[in-house]
Amino acid sequence: MKKYMPSFNTVLMLSSAIILLGVSSVFGYMAMATEMGLSILAGALGMAFSNIDKIAEFSGAGFSAKMKDQMQAVIDKETEPDLDQKLEDLPEELIRLEAEDEHVQEALLALTNGKYTWRSVGGIAKATSQKPSDALNTLELLQREGYVEESRTNSGSQIWKPTVRGSIIGAIIELQRKKLGK
Repeated sequence: MKKYMPSFNTVLMLSSAIILLGVSSVFGYMAMATEMGLSILAGALGMAFSNIDKIAEFSGAGFSAKMKDQMQAVIDKETEPDLDQKLEDLPEELIRLEAEDEHVQEALLALTNGKYTWRSVGGIAKATSQKPSDALNTLELLQREGYVEESRTNSGSQIWKPTVRGSIIGAIIELQRKKLGK
């Protein structure tokens, strides 16, 4: 018979739940408010860290974490795009998007630039020789089409990154430009 061996994540989750519910209840029954608050905090932090791969944002008791979106952007950027996917319709998409906004290709190239994972509207405006309001319109068009994603910095400023599809198209644009010698 094979023995069940719980994962570290399962053990951490169960012990955090026991601390969160059991220990804090005992301290509450004994009228020890400070200890009860600390055990609730310890249990909540343990549960948050046992699910760190799933949380997008967590804050409480002076602690905050925003992980998933921004870490995924770094992972996506560091992953080589698969150019062998079914992309026959890309030239038509690019032609259609270019008809709406002539700065689409430059914006995608600026976003897929290896120097930055997240780009500001001002940075895209400078890279595409546009006014910031026009660059924002370009980014919003790309977002509607699923090529870029928006997030916010801690100060509330907009930042943008390419999606995987946007990275693939950016790589194709770059390859086409290298072939043409641009």
